Amino acid sequence: MRSFFDPTLIEHGGAAFIREDKVNDALARLIPKVHITKGHFSCPTRAELRDLTWNHMDQNHRPLIHRTYGDTVRVHISQQSAFTLTKFGNWPAIIPMFDGYHKENGFYQVTCLFGLIVIITVIECNSTEQGTRMDVDWAIASHRLLRFLHGPLDRRLKRLNEAQNREDEVIRDQRVALRAVGYRFLTDTPDFMNSNVLAHNVVFPPVGRLHSIPLAELAEGQTQRIEICDRAYVVRRTGETVEVWPGICPHEGAPLQAEHVRSGTVKCPWHGLEFGVRKLSPDAPAITVCGARLQVTDASLTIRPVQAGVINA
Repeated sequence: MRSFFDPTLIEHGGAAFIREDKVNDALARLIPKVHITKGHFSCPTRAELRDLTWNHMDQNHRPLIHRTYGDTVRVHISQQSAFTLTKFGNWPAIIPMFDGYHKENGFYQVTCLFGLIVIITVIECNSTEQGTRMDVDWAIASHRLLRFLHGPLDRRLKRLNEAQNREDEVIRDQRVALRAVGYRFLTDTPDFMNSNVLAHNVVFPPVGRLHSIPLAELAEGQTQRIEICDRAYVVRRTGETVEVWPGICPHEGAPLQAEHVRSGTVKCPWHGLEFGVRKLSPDAPAITVCGARLQVTDASLTIRPVQAGVINA
């Protein structure tokens, strides 16, 4: 049996993938009387290449950010690849999907529809003079008797890529905004493993000095988002007691708003993580939230640098 990859040329992080120039040959061998339709989509972005790469590897956001996807079950994951079973919207259809990181800032994505149509997609994150760009090329392959389905499917893939890149802008632009004020991420060198572990990956910028907010400036009983020291908090004051939630999700930096608070818990709109309330009062000790120490003293909410040895939560 012929091999369609050259490990000396294609090996990436200990894995070998099919050569891009051999995809058509492989499909022709696999599918008798094959018909192949090629498609392309390109989208300029403001994000850094590493954030575009992370955005694609981060599969946990897909059911929440993209309306196309329903639920998903991840069957396999490694640093270089992932295999999932994905529910297509509300349809009773399960689509197997393979993602592979086959070259720097480049991916294969392979899906199979009902065992009859194969779609092999090459996704590349590229630099341009204006910024960065996501380039997507796909090959739709089936027996030639099913070629009448290729046109509608090709148009569907173009619309899908347009919609998903538009929906992903909120994630990419937030990453740009946070980096501009000194944020870093443990996923700055992304792979499929660290991009899909629901850990605290945000490295908050340091707080330079103590800041105070008079409690009287926080509306009584109103849940609101406040921004201070290049970070944000969702707070609600009752007398001298202040309930506190993160205003920046410590997982990957999603902005958390007052409307995301339900029954004492704030829920991340990107990945569904939930964070319970922390309470401050004159008698309560300081707490660490979003990389800063918070405490109620002298009728004020104080924000100060994290002390040495205190966990950056």
